[in-house]
Amino acid sequence: MVRRFRIVAFVALALASLPLRADGPPPEPSLEEYLERVAATLPEHVVGTLEQIDGTPRQLLAVRAYLRAGDNLRTRWSWPAEKIKAHTRSAEYRALIDATAQVRQRFEAQNPGYTLYANTEVRSLELQISRYNSNRSVEKVAHHLHKSALAELNKPSYGAPTEATSVERFKKFLAAWRPPAAAPLAAPGISRHGQLRAIDFQIMKDGAIVAPPVTSTVKRNWDAPGWTEKLQSAVAGSPFRGPLQSPYEPWHYEYDP
Repeated sequence: MVRRFRIVAFVALALASLPLRADGPPPEPSLEEYLERVAATLPEHVVGTLEQIDGTPRQLLAVRAYLRAGDNLRTRWSWPAEKIKAHTRSAEYRALIDATAQVRQRFEAQNPGYTLYANTEVRSLELQISRYNSNRSVEKVAHHLHKSALAELNKPSYGAPTEATSVERFKKFLAAWRPPAAAPLAAPGISRHGQLRAIDFQIMKDGAIVAPPVTSTVKRNWDAPGWTEKLQSAVAGSPFRGPLQSPYEPWHYEYDP
């Protein structure tokens, strides 16, 4: 798809000045055009991120997440490099490191021979985009949405993407759509890892990871051996809240300073 999000307003004005054709039915609504119209209503920095996401299906899925974020989109947005650097010198960051160390010590006391690894670095926007573009499970959910969006726009009551009422209706469809299974990654820019408000714990023994943050093996590596409950026990009473339930990630805890 040619990414034209930044010039869609200009195109809309140009199209509005063209005469209507009387020699045939109007063209069917274009999903790409609708996506561009919806994207044009988002903040500029969000549009810039959207332009780096590969393909219409993934872009649709990301736009859905941005719409659902609503007024929280600005406050949840991932930090730029300079703010990440400043955060590592803050009292809040030191408190996070201390809290993580306390959870690790408690886990080790409760589970001799095992320890925890926790990545305490902010997940940059660039890394979020790269993972979102390459994740196969995200791709699968995105194609479900793409198929549903095509069916939605095929309804006879939809007009041209130049009609504001039709665009608003499509926005409501995107925000209300529910996937058969939740995508394993947040849309780039609104991951809680982008402000270090989330930590992924991993179980280790003798330097090897025995319970990694991998959704395809969660039941085998986390639930069956009991690591889900054991990590919850170690986290109890700390500033960490969780684990994440949708998608189900027993290693993912949000930090509440």
